[in-house]
Amino acid sequence: MMLQRLASRLPAWVWLTLIVLAVLLPGTATLPLLDRDEPRFATATREMQERADWFVPTFNGDYRFDKPILIYWLMRGGYALAGVTELGARLPSIASALALVLLTAAAGRRWFDARTGFVAGAALATCLQFFIHGRLALADMVMIACVALAQIALARLLLDPETTAPAAAISPESAKAARRWWWALWLGLAAGFLAKGPIAWAVPALSLMLLRWVFWRKPLPWSRLRVLPGLGLALVLVAAWGVPALILTHGDFFRVGIGKHVVDRGLDGFNARNYSVFFYLKTAPLSLFPWVVLLPLAWLGARRRWSANVAWLACWALAPYLIFTPYATQLPHYVLPGYPALFLLLALGLDLPANRWRNIGLGLLYVLAFAPLALLAYLIIAPVPPGLEHFRLGMAGALVALSGLALFAATLVQRRPMLGALALIGPVLGAPLTAGGLRATHLSSQISAIAEATAAGRSCLGVRYNEPSLVFYSHRHWDFVGAEPDAIAAAMTRTNPSLVIALRREIDPIKFWQSAEGRRWRESPPVAAPAGPGWEKVELAGFNPGRTRWQEVTVWFRKD
Repeated sequence: MMLQRLASRLPAWVWLTLIVLAVLLPGTATLPLLDRDEPRFATATREMQERADWFVPTFNGDYRFDKPILIYWLMRGGYALAGVTELGARLPSIASALALVLLTAAAGRRWFDARTGFVAGAALATCLQFFIHGRLALADMVMIACVALAQIALARLLLDPETTAPAAAISPESAKAARRWWWALWLGLAAGFLAKGPIAWAVPALSLMLLRWVFWRKPLPWSRLRVLPGLGLALVLVAAWGVPALILTHGDFFRVGIGKHVVDRGLDGFNARNYSVFFYLKTAPLSLFPWVVLLPLAWLGARRRWSANVAWLACWALAPYLIFTPYATQLPHYVLPGYPALFLLLALGLDLPANRWRNIGLGLLYVLAFAPLALLAYLIIAPVPPGLEHFRLGMAGALVALSGLALFAATLVQRRPMLGALALIGPVLGAPLTAGGLRATHLSSQISAIAEATAAGRSCLGVRYNEPSLVFYSHRHWDFVGAEPDAIAAAMTRTNPSLVIALRREIDPIKFWQSAEGRRWRESPPVAAPAGPGWEKVELAGFNPGRTRWQEVTVWFRKD
């Protein structure tokens, strides 16, 4: 009873903050860099910091034009707070994820009611895609938070009765609020562009077109946006970094950053990825886990409570899917900018009286809560080859976290806050187990320990092993080549490395739980040992999260 009274006295934003921190903080400091872009961002920020450069990021000594500058500035702030570590690199994403949840809840409270806002924020914070990307050292969460701010500001300026009334009828307070939202809109758009480029403007622009000509089809007070001064403000802020960056790189930042990483990715799949028009439909069960089983309620809630704000949410949720479905490069997190609107629509559906879809969804949530525990039991008793015990620990932690997320969703639907708080023990305990298991088996971390014992100032050579995480963890310059003998010999002569790593073979780690006949390794061409005295050799095995493969490598190193 005492806990319940305390819970009732805490504001909703405090509870949402605690939920986000419970979901994202545990294990994040020990989790090794996962996605191949994580070490690129983290290393580029470190290299900029070492050069005292604020305009042009580099990775492994070469220009990095993939994303604009804001994420690198924010990561430098993270490094100032937590050191040049995984946690320091990830702090901007965690802060942006928290801001995104609070913005979502505030929008729901303003447009509907306090419970709808709270449920939307809590549901967003506990979906699997948020659980993953909310902690990664990438530019996505910063951009998504900026897009959410801009989308909310657009709704306040175009749809809110207080700010859309005739000028003579607007109170001084409403006029002041309109000015604040105007600044929020254009500053949010500028920051979003500086975080990840044109997508930060494409989502709001398409949302507006859908609202005006598809979903609402009523005249809008466009003059409230004051587009010319607002666009001028946003362009000036972007140009304050962009112009010096273009000058310093002789225009390459635009040609490569926009031409290759935006236009070319849209026309041709990046890294030879296959295209499917149903990609985001097929990945939704995982991305929206566990809330995907309740999605029919989003449709019911929108249909029964249709209004200008609900129409805006529909436009906002749909816009990223329309943008990225024809886009040649497809990744599940590309549609994350629409998630705040999607979860607000879902919260509207959950607020309806009990119905068939809600009962079915609730039952499925409990299935999703206990199914991972069944897999966990199998994982514990199933034998694994020696050396994979830590990897099994990591998988077990992931299952515990998934179970906790699904159980939290079920308790939120049933309005049982204390049980929901207990359910969060799942991610609080599971995420550190996963982080510990991955840290113990992380291949690049093992190699970096060897690099520390080699001669300082020497470069390193990777043969068929070109993971960016090597650069972050070893703090060395790396050259990467294929397995062709001539290329290897030329690289050895050119770089005179102190460490050489060669991939021997790899396998999908899931196959370790199959029969021995199903464990077919992908072999790599053998690599001859480096010539000359002083070389030592060691064989290593571990998990490479960049390729999601268990790999075995040979490492030669010399200490002189």
